Amino acid sequence: MIVSSVDETGKLKRNGKDGKKRKKRFSVIRFFILLFLVGGAFGAGLGYWGYKQFEKDLPDRWSALTDYKPSRASRVFSAEGELIGEFYLQKRIVLPYEEIPKHVMQSFVAAEDNRFFDHHGIDPLGIIRAAFANFKAGRVVQGGSTITQQVAKLMLVGNERNVFRKIREAILAQKIEARLKKEQILAIYANHVYLGHGAYGVQAAAEIYFGKDAKELTVAEAAMLGGLPKAPTEDSPTSNFKRAKDRQRYVLGQMLDNKFITDEQYREALHESIAIISKDTPLNHIAAPYFVEHIRKLVQAKYAGRDLYDRGLKIYTTLEMRQQRAAESAVRLGLDAVDHRFSFRGPVAHLDDAALEKFLDGMPQPFVGPKQDATSAAGVIVANKAYLAAFERQGKKAYARVGAFRVVMDEYDAARVTRWTEKRGNKLGAGDLIPVRVSKVELKRGSGKKASIEIIEQAQLAQRPEVQAALVAVNPMNGHLTAMVGGYDYDMSQFNRATQAKRQAGSSIKPYIYSAALENGFTEMSMVTDAPVSIKTAAGFWSPHNYKPEFLGPVTLRTALQKSLNTVSVRLVAAMGVDKVIEQIRKFGISAQIVRHPSIALGTPEVTLIEHVYGYATFPAMGMEVKPILFTKIVDADGNVVEEPKSEAPRRRIPADTAYVMVDMLKNVVEKGTGQKAKELGRPAGGKTGTSNDFKDNWFMAFTRDLVCGVWVGRDDFKTIGNDATGGTTAAPIWTEFMKAGHPQTPVRDFDAPSGVYFARATPERGTPAKPGTPGSLMIPFKRGTLPSQFARGEGKAQFNDQIF
Repeated sequence: MIVSSVDETGKLKRNGKDGKKRKKRFSVIRFFILLFLVGGAFGAGLGYWGYKQFEKDLPDRWSALTDYKPSRASRVFSAEGELIGEFYLQKRIVLPYEEIPKHVMQSFVAAEDNRFFDHHGIDPLGIIRAAFANFKAGRVVQGGSTITQQVAKLMLVGNERNVFRKIREAILAQKIEARLKKEQILAIYANHVYLGHGAYGVQAAAEIYFGKDAKELTVAEAAMLGGLPKAPTEDSPTSNFKRAKDRQRYVLGQMLDNKFITDEQYREALHESIAIISKDTPLNHIAAPYFVEHIRKLVQAKYAGRDLYDRGLKIYTTLEMRQQRAAESAVRLGLDAVDHRFSFRGPVAHLDDAALEKFLDGMPQPFVGPKQDATSAAGVIVANKAYLAAFERQGKKAYARVGAFRVVMDEYDAARVTRWTEKRGNKLGAGDLIPVRVSKVELKRGSGKKASIEIIEQAQLAQRPEVQAALVAVNPMNGHLTAMVGGYDYDMSQFNRATQAKRQAGSSIKPYIYSAALENGFTEMSMVTDAPVSIKTAAGFWSPHNYKPEFLGPVTLRTALQKSLNTVSVRLVAAMGVDKVIEQIRKFGISAQIVRHPSIALGTPEVTLIEHVYGYATFPAMGMEVKPILFTKIVDADGNVVEEPKSEAPRRRIPADTAYVMVDMLKNVVEKGTGQKAKELGRPAGGKTGTSNDFKDNWFMAFTRDLVCGVWVGRDDFKTIGNDATGGTTAAPIWTEFMKAGHPQTPVRDFDAPSGVYFARATPERGTPAKPGTPGSLMIPFKRGTLPSQFARGEGKAQFNDQIF
């Protein structure tokens, strides 16, 4: 039974039991409300505490963003300003926002974060959209991170993959947005993002993929780059062009949807042909690899640590590319010519059956090296380039099948191949391929008035030489190194024979010795004896001989150097003493270890080519020291000069009159002696050949007023180059070829005599005074105080100049 009552207001009152239920219900509601409030407060407090904990752990390296200076490539430039090399751990060239084209920036925004200019670091709509797209596709096709978050990850957070990183990334993104403008954030991203193939940032990627600056990128090219950050390795156009095109189409669609480009621009970009530079032959190759690597070592020795690789240094060198290209060509052609004297070494590749048939019906295939893939390359015949060929004989004639082209084989080379096959164990079978070089040659037919000249294509063997060479060229007036070649092919051997190889100087050391003789009372007309000589040493008697098995008896010092007579050089060392000669050699900057033995007269000291060239530069510099200068300035990424060679007054190495008389004697070596190949240059030049024992080292060291150049030829294993291989036959032709193409285009001029030089007419072979008009007589220079007495007495009515220069 329910008992009810009515209160004073007439309202129905429930009994006690009903009131208790109502009270209990309100208590539960209040409890949950209180729990929600308390829980909310606790959650907020916990969230705030967690935020503070994350914030406390956040990197405090804001300077990485506000003073953005990422790792940047150091670049090496030639004297003309041509880029010749780069050093980097990450290939990056930083551009300011203003220098990055708008459509390039838009491609990244369209691909990565199309609401970039609307959010404040985090884009909830973007996260939802990406989640839906990924769910729909069943795989990850879109990322939810904004560009700002990616900048936080790239610059501050790192690459760890967990939820805590994403939280830190989100917090940092908001802080970045509060500190930097959108344009600054976008510029950092465009310069820092990895775009595959070793390229960091849009400028590096533009150079690597398209061979151009970022400011020259088309919309189509920009869209291809914009599609790379998601998977830079897999989507790289050099790795998978189809995937790169798919991503490009997606980015172009996004750019169109976001009204970054018009319909017409979209259609044009979609159908634009894109040329990708092969990853095997990047445009930014090192132009002068031996020189650039030498520069790297020099700079790294000066600036320890990573400065060279991430400071963005600009190194302005003295290398002149006109000379450098001439030097590289001369060394290659010269070594090919040397190798042409030696025997054929066998086939370099082999093809079987179908592959051979395809080769014989196909395009010419270049020969790139000893490990040749005979199916890898194709092209057209270019003069002086090496190609693979099948060797064929038809009757007395031999042919080279360069793909589908049949070219007449040079008779000399055909005989070399035949002689090789006649040796026991050698066989040139079907499918064996040899390297050849095709060139046009003149063939004379008939005789007399009926003679005609026919120009035909002819194939010669193009084996990769086993002999090596090096070349260094220097301006004697300022010490600038203008060309350097350290070997036949840098890709095959990085050993720099111009700076690292220490080889016996041979007779090229004699000018240092003769200069000592001039300073010890000898003159060009001094009579010396070419006859058998024996010197007593600790090991017994040492009896050197001349290159030719003959002795000329009494000769002038001038003639002795012209003919490079060993016995005379030995007698000079014996007369002056070994120590005095070593001291003289040191004056020329030669730092090599020199054994105290009379054999230094024949060039036993082992020198580097570079120091030898700078030693010879003393002669055209009229006795002054010529210090090596390989770079003119190093600046950092901000344009501050880091290093600049100081201008110092050069020291005198030898007296000017001694230097001039030596120049005159060395000119005679070129005019009548072992260096006559250099006469082809058509300029006054002086020089000296050198050949070490057993023909292991060949040298030609020579100069004009404007340029000093030294060439070394030899084998890395110190074996003989070949019988009768001399400096005059191997090194001098390389020197001449280089100088004809690379010599500065200055007026032809002779060397000026310094003060203290006296001239008198003499017969150079006999060393006697001569009257004007005497056949073969010359005006000979003498150092002050060294004029022979018979000249001073006027015997033979000798002619003197009446002026001391």
